[in-house]
Amino acid sequence: MTAHALPTESVELPSTRQIVRKLAAVAVVLVIGGVLATQLPGLEEIPHQLAGANGGWIAAALILQLASTACFALAFHGVYDRRTSRRASTSMSMAVQGMNVVLPSGGAGGLAVGAVLLDRAGVPRSFAASRTVALFLITSLVSFVAVVIAGFGVAAGVLSGDATLAVTLLPGIAALLLIVAVFALPRSRGSAERVPAGRLSTALANTREYLREGVGASAELLRSGDRLVIAGAIGYFAFDVASLAAAFHAVGSAGLPIGLLLLAYTLGHGGAIVPIPGSAEGGLIGMFVLYGMSVPTATAAVLAYRALHAGVPVLLGAIGLADVRRLLRDPARAVAAKPRMKLRSAPAPQFAQGAAVAA
Repeated sequence: MTAHALPTESVELPSTRQIVRKLAAVAVVLVIGGVLATQLPGLEEIPHQLAGANGGWIAAALILQLASTACFALAFHGVYDRRTSRRASTSMSMAVQGMNVVLPSGGAGGLAVGAVLLDRAGVPRSFAASRTVALFLITSLVSFVAVVIAGFGVAAGVLSGDATLAVTLLPGIAALLLIVAVFALPRSRGSAERVPAGRLSTALANTREYLREGVGASAELLRSGDRLVIAGAIGYFAFDVASLAAAFHAVGSAGLPIGLLLLAYTLGHGGAIVPIPGSAEGGLIGMFVLYGMSVPTATAAVLAYRALHAGVPVLLGAIGLADVRRLLRDPARAVAAKPRMKLRSAPAPQFAQGAAVAA
């Protein structure tokens, strides 16, 4: 199997005008959706809840959102082995989070742009490709572990919450099986010779190899006990959950017990995988209603939270992307003196090409 590096020389970063156009389209869709939603029977109180939101709790949600963004920057710097300067890592991580809002695809779109930025800063392409997968997997792992803990905890009565086993234990089991399956991937050695010839078969084989390398890098990083990676990934998740909890308090609700809050938050964010405006909001509202919140309260809290959850990364992302463009005029300024440690990294297969082009 022939491996190919990220073809970053053929990938153009989104311009400021493209970003503004994309955000304007998203804003129009969200405003129209919000206006239509508030006209539905039973939802007339949402504008009043938002207008009367507690300023102190909104400020707390904002601070927690900034803390979550800062933790992602720590994880970003650690996963890429400090190969870029602290300033470059911080700006790149902010750009990645901003692109995740502009390119909603479960976090993959922004990370693909991040791989392009790293390549242009002089980070080896194969290393950037495998660590991009590792960053996605490690930050996602925290979410799945939270589902396992919350699902089993609520089902066993260790965590407070009143819900059926179908919406507590089953998600916990599914998340646990998925974690095991992902980290078993490097040990499953498929034979390339057994794969029938053809473009689709080659793409599937390359995808599997690409994921295997990313999973291997993730396992190595976790075994090394890198504090930036572990603390950053956990903080990125925990502060964001706390920001959503603060948004519920802001609209006058105590929210859900911690176990159900974790389940509703994590499963609700699955809606962001669908690359259309409003998918994340719809997923979160649906999950919070499923776990016992009223539709008006869930909608008001999620809208307040998403205004910060999307607004903060977009604003910081625009600043970060502008700073990265300045740094890349002299790439030597973006590169750290030397990597912290030398970990194994294999060349990235052809699947990386599709990911970068899609971004």
